[in-house]
Amino acid sequence: MLPCKNSGMNRYCNSTLIVVLLLVFLVPPLSAAASESVVPEGTRITLQLNNNLSTGKNNEGDPFTAVVMVPLYMGDRMVIPKGSLVTGSISRISRPGRFKGKALMTLLFQSINIPGRGELSITASLAALPEGNGTVRSEGTVVGKGSEGSDATRILTPSALGGGIGGLVGGGRGAAIGVGAGVIIGTATVFATRGKDLEFRRGSTMDISLDRPLSIPPEGENVSIRR
Repeated sequence: MLPCKNSGMNRYCNSTLIVVLLLVFLVPPLSAAASESVVPEGTRITLQLNNNLSTGKNNEGDPFTAVVMVPLYMGDRMVIPKGSLVTGSISRISRPGRFKGKALMTLLFQSINIPGRGELSITASLAALPEGNGTVRSEGTVVGKGSEGSDATRILTPSALGGGIGGLVGGGRGAAIGVGAGVIIGTATVFATRGKDLEFRRGSTMDISLDRPLSIPPEGENVSIRR
């Protein structure tokens, strides 16, 4: 209790103490809640790659970085500016098979460095790629195109040429022998070469989606890997 000299002042001091206590307990939580931004789960962020990524040249665990291309706003407040740096790594990679099968790549996004707010841990999955760069599955894995069509072409072309040459040399029997030889050559070519690898060029864009809400501290509160 505040020291007061008489009873009248005592009532005044008690009232003042109550007001002070209310301010102490109520104001800080309201202030903190208003200063921190929480980006909800499912929010999409557009990135631009800083590295070349390929199923033919990279390995699982290889790191990469990307920058935010479009600033993110919550209301009229910008919470993630353009140029913020996102870091990640390749968590899964699989080259296409020699006769069939598709290339696979899974990208893991680990942190985002926001100027003035520091580096924050994120949980996000790949959500979308430019058309023609593969198909994105629900878990964020990119699946490349199959090689079945090109494999068939590599088999049929030598067989057709072989049949034509055989027909000129030995008639019908020669044509049959030529087709058979062409199929053997075409099949051997398919088994000697792989399907098409997945490739993401430096400068290509992609969208990621937050799998968990992201809490962003107020500007000036620089942090290091805040989880």
